[in-house]
Amino acid sequence: MMATNTRREFLADMGAGLAVAALGCAGLGKAGTETLNVNQGSPLQEVLGDDRLRILESAARAPSSHNSQPWLVRVRTPDDWTVEPDPARRLPAIDPTNREQTLSLGTFVEYLVTAAAALGFDARIQEASSPGALSVKLVRAPTGPVGVEQLARIARRRTLRKAFSDAPLPPEDLAALSGAIGPGARWIPRDAPEARWIEEAAANSFHQQTWRDPAQQELAHWIRFSDREIREKGDGLTAEAMELGWVQRFFMRNFMDAESVTGKTFRNGGVETTQAQATQGAGWLVIGARDDGAPSLLDAGRGFARMALLLQERRLAAHPMSQVLEEKPWRTEVGSKTGVSWPQFLLRIGRVDAYPDPVSPRRPAVAFTSVV
Repeated sequence: MMATNTRREFLADMGAGLAVAALGCAGLGKAGTETLNVNQGSPLQEVLGDDRLRILESAARAPSSHNSQPWLVRVRTPDDWTVEPDPARRLPAIDPTNREQTLSLGTFVEYLVTAAAALGFDARIQEASSPGALSVKLVRAPTGPVGVEQLARIARRRTLRKAFSDAPLPPEDLAALSGAIGPGARWIPRDAPEARWIEEAAANSFHQQTWRDPAQQELAHWIRFSDREIREKGDGLTAEAMELGWVQRFFMRNFMDAESVTGKTFRNGGVETTQAQATQGAGWLVIGARDDGAPSLLDAGRGFARMALLLQERRLAAHPMSQVLEEKPWRTEVGSKTGVSWPQFLLRIGRVDAYPDPVSPRRPAVAFTSVV
């Protein structure tokens, strides 16, 4: 049996790894590939064909809070779809107003549009009749010269949270990121006066959230402790996404369960790691919106998704630290403290030496798509 002190150390390490669970979990590793293969030979493939199915597979690699993947697609005809939020995948403890769910829907739509263009379609997005739903019309269009590369960027994208350099970002990197996002973003370098407030807010809001039992229980619900769980569910937070070492991964698979996540040692490990992470990196990127309405949130999510596709080739990482935007009083203060109207993303940015392959699981298109 594992000694008590050793078990506590490992639980603290697990909590440290899970100081992540904001919008941004991403990628597609071995487990994700296995689940996507389920689409092949399915009735959905017979209706959509390979290219349209690949559009959905690419869109499904979009980031979402807790990797909850809160989207549904209803197919009326091969070129007429509806995208809507999945109420069964809400996160009421950390996202009671569905703000992050709407942002996640925006990231999904952005990668749907990007993949469609790469595969020879113009995806035209409009509001649908159902609240919160979007209409997607696919129209044949010429394939752009960067189509294949855009699909590869979506496939490679992942969220990193370790080993951020403090080196300042060159102007060309900042220009590229802000250009992809569009209006409403502000870069706050590490030595700016506002950065100190953000560091403290990131650490304190995480501490508050991790000791708020409903939020921690919700987090535990989305952690996938075993390979079987990952294969069966194709979502949630895994040891690989937490960037844990092989010994820690073994411990998680064999000695942990949801109850471990609500224990004192696990929570304290996450708090300590977040305090350290908040002081690392080149600075903070704050992404705002026009207002807090659904269309503006969707646009903000799409801007974040576009920006995320540029990170790997520039050896940059963006770590969302969303507790600042989820917990009072910080969520009501962050706009005035940063000078950004209607802030929706708070991203710690820094250069990284290595960019591992993506690892987070993904559900197959047949799991979130129905033919109506």
